[in-house]
Amino acid sequence: MYLTHLNSSFFPFLISLFFFLFFLYLCLMFKFFFHYHFYFFLIFASFVLYFFFLYSKEINSFSLFQFYFNSQFFIYFVLSEVFFFFGVFWSLFWIIFSYESCFLLSLPIIYPFGLALFNTFLLLLSSAYAVVYHLNYLNYINEYSLYFCIFCGLFFLINQVIEFFCCFFSISDFSFCSIFFFGTGFHGFHVFLGLGFLVLAHIMKFYLNLNYPFYINCALLYWHFVDVIWLFLFSFIYIFVYYLFLI
Repeated sequence: MYLTHLNSSFFPFLISLFFFLFFLYLCLMFKFFFHYHFYFFLIFASFVLYFFFLYSKEINSFSLFQFYFNSQFFIYFVLSEVFFFFGVFWSLFWIIFSYESCFLLSLPIIYPFGLALFNTFLLLLSSAYAVVYHLNYLNYINEYSLYFCIFCGLFFLINQVIEFFCCFFSISDFSFCSIFFFGTGFHGFHVFLGLGFLVLAHIMKFYLNLNYPFYINCALLYWHFVDVIWLFLFSFIYIFVYYLFLI
């Protein structure tokens, strides 16, 4: 008889608690920049990753040995990501159309048809490879599509780091700069998470688990979600802002 629910766990509460403390000290570090804020920031980030690993291990144990899986956890996770980036875009439009817009006229806007456009091409190419792999993921010859998808994602992250170092402004110059680094930076973090999900789902293939289609479907859907978020970021933060202040 299959289980209908997971056992009670304190890991979601602990992850939420340390995630709140993580963001709290992130904001304090940006505002006051005391050294101990940075140390607490690293400590709480480590706790978040540690408890998230334990909770993922617990869920995976239920799936592997008790053949239980549910899509609700993945749906809630993606929904929380949607609200997160909704807040980013809300802040962006609030800044653009507020009184602070006059200060943005002197801001060196990033040219959108350079490295940013190439990054967009990389993510779209990786999404295409993900679709090819998804059509026939049980074929071992088709694994090269997944490898190319992961390679494009890693190349995107490298280009994103290069773009950050080549920017003419810093995160503390204007509110728009904060939104730019916050939105694109956390998108890069989600790309990193998406790559981790793809690698983990590919490893689960060798367990001959009956729930492998569920794993790979979630990983590939999350990867497409990350691609869609980047299209919105590229459209609004790069192209829209570029043409808005070019006129």
